[in-house]
Amino acid sequence: MIASRPPDRSRLARSSERGAVLVEFALVSLVLYLLIAIGVDYGRLMFDANALQDVARVAARELATAPTLATATFEYALNCDAEADADCLVDLRRRVYDPACLVIDLTDPAVAADQDGYFASLPIVNRALRSLMITEPSRPGLLRYAGALLTDATGAACSAVGPSGQASATGLTVAIPLVGSRGDGGIETISWVPVLQEIRAAADLGCPARGPFSLVYLAADDDCGPLEADPLTDRGLAAVRINYPFQGAMLTGFRQSDPADPLAPNLSSFIVADDGSVAQTGPAPGGFVADDGSVGPYSGPLGLGRHLALAGRTVRPFRRVITAQAIFRREVVE
Repeated sequence: MIASRPPDRSRLARSSERGAVLVEFALVSLVLYLLIAIGVDYGRLMFDANALQDVARVAARELATAPTLATATFEYALNCDAEADADCLVDLRRRVYDPACLVIDLTDPAVAADQDGYFASLPIVNRALRSLMITEPSRPGLLRYAGALLTDATGAACSAVGPSGQASATGLTVAIPLVGSRGDGGIETISWVPVLQEIRAAADLGCPARGPFSLVYLAADDDCGPLEADPLTDRGLAAVRINYPFQGAMLTGFRQSDPADPLAPNLSSFIVADDGSVAQTGPAPGGFVADDGSVGPYSGPLGLGRHLALAGRTVRPFRRVITAQAIFRREVVE
């Protein structure tokens, strides 16, 4: 008769401890991941906000010292053609800011030959925006400002002329979708804002003559209709706003579940990524690029992003449009 060996109690105890450690790690890892996600994305948020404020100061300062007519509006000064228009004293698109330089094809021979040399030739605001531009795995070789990637029907090429010449037009531009409201399921209603704009009242965003850049208000030139009196008490200001859509790489967007209680639990109130249902309050400043189905912070035709989270659901990333402002009084006036 062979006697059975008694169970090794120390081995059983060690196995039980290993199982307990796995359970504890599973619980702690959720909190650990959340802390890492918050650290990464809010670190990006603080960097972007600081960089954006520097860009706003540069833009306002350059516009304040540019030689322009006293009656020139903000939009006219930035877009006029100095070669064809005698009233256009300087090419600010080449000197200060060119929206055609918001998308750079790094594979273009004029860029690839000397990237740093090409970027050094960009208008000064575009140069400052370089640290805020992104690349995407679905579009290798393309460096662009964050937001919605749109087609550009103007055919304009970036005005920068680097050591190897001027790059070809990319046929692309960038605009920023601004979410005004959300309906059931978090479906967005958006409007479009440019990267660089003048600080004006919301009702006057489409009325250049009412902006503070010109030193006088010309009622006859007001596209929104003449006013009996100047709507501003102070003029001759380079008042600049820079917009940037910050969208989380690791954080998902949720909407408030109870309008009366900002601290109400909202885990079930995630924002569904449904680009086909998004409503627009105005036309996009370009055509939509074909949706390649990619996932990322700025993916999708509207640039609102997609995340795969919450048991495989396609949801929006955490999102905030950051705005930086700067104001300088115009110093050079013709």
